[in-house]
Amino acid sequence: MTLPDVAMSGAVRLGPDVTCDGFLADAKARVQTHVHSDHMDGFDSSKGCQEVLVSKGTKQLLVLDYNADLPYRSNLKTLEWGAFHDIGGSRVCLLPCGHMLGAVQVLVELSTGERLGYSGDFQWPIEDVVQVDSLVVDATYGSPTSVRRFTQGECELRFLELVGQQLARGPVYIYSHRGTTQRALQLLSEEVDCHLVGSRRLCQEAEVYREFGYPIGIVLAEDSKEGVEALRERRCVRFFGSQDRRAVDTESVSVVKLTARFCTPDDPVVEYSKRAFGVALSNHADFEGTLQYIKCSGAKYVVTDNTRGGKGYELALQISSRLGIEARPSSNFETGEWGR
Repeated sequence: MTLPDVAMSGAVRLGPDVTCDGFLADAKARVQTHVHSDHMDGFDSSKGCQEVLVSKGTKQLLVLDYNADLPYRSNLKTLEWGAFHDIGGSRVCLLPCGHMLGAVQVLVELSTGERLGYSGDFQWPIEDVVQVDSLVVDATYGSPTSVRRFTQGECELRFLELVGQQLARGPVYIYSHRGTTQRALQLLSEEVDCHLVGSRRLCQEAEVYREFGYPIGIVLAEDSKEGVEALRERRCVRFFGSQDRRAVDTESVSVVKLTARFCTPDDPVVEYSKRAFGVALSNHADFEGTLQYIKCSGAKYVVTDNTRGGKGYELALQISSRLGIEARPSSNFETGEWGR
């Protein structure tokens, strides 16, 4: 039996030929599941000597980020959903996972017929879950304490209500990560009458999302004439991404951070002060969603990815006790004392 694992660098190994979201020199191919920076380790090394397999959406975002020679590289290959691509003695298939534009689950079928999978970062529910024998699963919300007793639909409504209320007091500044940012832009474009302002980078990303059918309205560049005027008019929402310089003076604005990390289980909105809030708008499955995903995958053996969040150990125990499926944290587990 061939078992998947995760290297110290965070690269996910799926058999002898394929790695995901990291560079391993002996692999023939790398799958880039999405473009969040914590999954991009060693990308320049991979594009120099491996086939790099991506979805169409991820390719467009990578071209926006790296530009240069990416549009012309023959080793950067886009795969259609559900289509298999041969790599050495393996076959690779990508399926959407709802995390952000272009984000994928990965299925690798070995010459022996074994099927290895990697969830990537994923939302729940997903219509089409990879069917595998062994699975590496994201453990970002791998603790039983990471349960949300509200739906994302309810969270979206509360977010829109909050922004509408705070706009009556002045500008609203929103801090969020890629993917969640575009989801918020789409919600505001459809429901709230206000100017949307962001960096030029965000404006370019919004254009890519529109190409893939996302109904995002006009985003004004912060340093354009229109953007400066919108900020002066005050009925505007200003977005700050993870790579944008943070605002220094927030005394006369409302600040909303979009993350589920600091939310309570029963309420999607956390009020830090009269002008500072957290909203649990998240494109990550919570703990219960993670268990449901594993059940639906059919996996008989699960490796919990301990690269991010430190929940790999806890999730592995829960998978074994609640689902009766053999599970262990990835071998880059910090203490190396699993089973003691």
